[in-house]
Formats: sequence, structure tokens, C-alpha cells
Amino acid sequence: MNIQLTSKKITNRRAFVLLAFFVATVVLVTVIQDFIKTYFNESAFYLSESLIFSSIWWLFPPFFFLQCVIVQNKNTKKIILRILLIFIPILLHLFAFPFLVWLISELFYYHTYKIKQTLQYTLTEHLYKLILFYSIPIFVYEYFKNKYQSIQNLIKPDSGPYGGTYESSLIVSEGNKRINIAISDILYFTANTPYINVHLVNKQYLHNETLKSISEKVDREQFFRIHKSTIVNIRQVQFYTSRLNGDYDLTMSDYTKLRLSRNYASGFKKYYCKFISLQQNSITLQHFI
Repeated sequence: MNIQLTSKKITNRRAFVLLAFFVATVVLVTVIQDFIKTYFNESAFYLSESLIFSSIWWLFPPFFFLQCVIVQNKNTKKIILRILLIFIPILLHLFAFPFLVWLISELFYYHTYKIKQTLQYTLTEHLYKLILFYSIPIFVYEYFKNKYQSIQNLIKPDSGPYGGTYESSLIVSEGNKRINIAISDILYFTANTPYINVHLVNKQYLHNETLKSISEKVDREQFFRIHKSTIVNIRQVQFYTSRLNGDYDLTMSDYTKLRLSRNYASGFKKYYCKFISLQQNSITLQHFI
């Protein structure tokens, strides 16, 4: 949990820095644009005036950052909440800008710009920018968030195409002790009639079940039979290589090599490629979110 919170803070900090850089760039471009406009109109260019009215961009980072924090920590599926998350920053920005211009001009300029005058200017020149800036990111974020959650539902270990739920742990024996191990930690099962061997990293247990019975308890999209005597956890497979005779060698996360029989190769490759694709999409969307 602490790692996740730290990662989210780092992501938020990076996003804020990028947004601040973007705003600084836009302010610079705005000043240059004002200079070009006055040059072609053969009118006077005042840097101080251009800077003070470009301050509308200075307000985007704090308001947008606050909007992002609320979206990440609140359920925004309700239409009313989503509307409020869009229009409240717009209204705050709409009235904060005239006040900021008035305050700066009052403190540092010879001429003070009235709040009402600047508000009218903002409504006619910048309202559409505020609407676009505070609305589009919300809908884009919600789209990718829903897509990410859909992918997570597809690859989570307790669901599959056969319906129902699956075991998340398995109780095995070690002498007189009974040990509860997580199903996700199991690398593979092998037959050892009338028992099975449960293989973990640097550990192996003899378990009083058959491959058939254990296959009915675990997720069939995560645990796949690769041989008549072997069931593997697809999530623990690093890669596979061909033997050039229809069979394959699987390399597990502990670097154990297992034989993938040609009779099971087609089905395994289908599920393995699907899992890798979903996992990559999940990582990409997680970074985006």
C-alpha cells in the first residue's frame, strides 16, 4: 500500500511539473503572439500588459491539479459529481483571473485594471478555453480508467470463461504441519500418482489430490495443462522455445524448464499470448492513469 501511495505521489508530482512547463511555454508563446500582433498592426507593444493578461494560464496548474486529485480519489460515475468537477474549476478560474489581474496591477502597475472589465474580457476571449481544458481531460481519464478496470477484470485470478469462483489458496502438508499457500505463488503442478507435487520457488510439497481435481479448483485461464502430467501457472512462465518437432520448452520464473506437448501447444499459446497482451495493456494504462 505504501509503495502504491508513493508511486501515485511521484506520478502526481511529475504531472504537475509537466503541466507547469506547458503553461510556461504557452505564456511565452502568448507574449510572442502579442508582439507579432502589435508589430503588424503598427501599434505599441507593452511587455507588462502582455504578461499580466497571460496570467490566466498561471491559474491552470493549481486548479487542474486539484481536479485530478479529486478524480483519482473519488468515484466520478455519478453525472452530478462529474458536472461539478468540470464547472466548479471553470467558475473558480473565471473569477480568480480578474481578481489576480486587479491585484497585480494595483500593487505593481500605474494603471489598475477593474475586475468587471477583465471578467467581460475573459468571458468573450477565454471561456471556451476553460471549458475545453477542464472537461476533455475528465472524459479521457474516465475512458482509460474504465478500460483499465475492464482489463483487470479479464486477468484477475478469480474469474474465467467457465463462470463461478476459484480457490485463492491451498492447504498442503509438511510433516505434522498444515501450510496455507497462495495459489498465485504456485509455479506448476506435476503428477505423482496417486498424489501431485505442488511446486513453488525453491520449495515442493506432496499433496493428496489428482491433477484432474486440482484443475477444477484453479482458474483455467491461469493454470493450463501442458502435458498429461503437468499443469503450469501461465503467469509464472517467462518464455517458451520450440523443439522443432512440435513440442516446446517452457522456462518458468525460477528458470525450471518444462516440456509443452504438441497436443496442448495450440491452446497454451493462445492463452499465453492473450495474457501477455492484456498485461502489457494494463501496465500502459496504469502509467497513463
